[in-house]
Amino acid sequence: MKVPTFQKFGLTKAQLRNVETRDKKISDILTHHLTIAIGIGFGLVVYVLYFNKVRPDNFIQIVTQVFIFASLGIICVGVPAVLFKLAEMFYIRQKSKTDEHKVITKYNEERDSYEFWKIRKDYSFWNMMDGLSFEKEVMNIYLHLGYEDKADLNDENFEQDRIMGFDDKLYYFTFHTKITEFKEFAEIDKLLERKDNSNCDFLNIYSPKGFHKSLNEFIKGKPVNLFDINGIIKVVRTIKN
Repeated sequence: MKVPTFQKFGLTKAQLRNVETRDKKISDILTHHLTIAIGIGFGLVVYVLYFNKVRPDNFIQIVTQVFIFASLGIICVGVPAVLFKLAEMFYIRQKSKTDEHKVITKYNEERDSYEFWKIRKDYSFWNMMDGLSFEKEVMNIYLHLGYEDKADLNDENFEQDRIMGFDDKLYYFTFHTKITEFKEFAEIDKLLERKDNSNCDFLNIYSPKGFHKSLNEFIKGKPVNLFDINGIIKVVRTIKN
């Protein structure tokens, strides 16, 4: 997978920085500066026009005036805020139609995708995970590859097992997330039985701590695939974006 560069899209670093800075300034002006300025201006106009007519004579009038002007202040600031938020949304919508925005968006998407898969090729990324995170990340990889999660076929008695479909075949996924390597022959026989009961074609076993070397001979001729971290990284490397 090649690194997506801005040169590939005909962009420059200065152009990317300028676009980002420009958009931020426009957003701040529309949603903050103009809103506050107009709100203050409306409030001052109301104050000047009506203060002499409602000059407070007692405590109740003071409280009433504070409530009225506070309410007016909220309206004076709130209405422009809504208007300029709508103006910002219109600006963003119009900007999204420009060729420049489309090119930059495509570049950012490819860059994010590259970074996402790059870190998943790092051994330490997988080695530092807890069991649940490991399962979720492995599942996400296969979902990205086009596998279908057959949740309705899962056996609730075996929470660590999943059934995935791909190319008209069913795969029985199971996760060994203990702190030791997987080395039980009897456990594989049990898993193969579960696979058969679920009408699956293959058994995939995932173990971040690896497998005992004796298992390689044991699984010969059996529909079993063993994946340690290095095996998972090899799967990640098959993903093209």
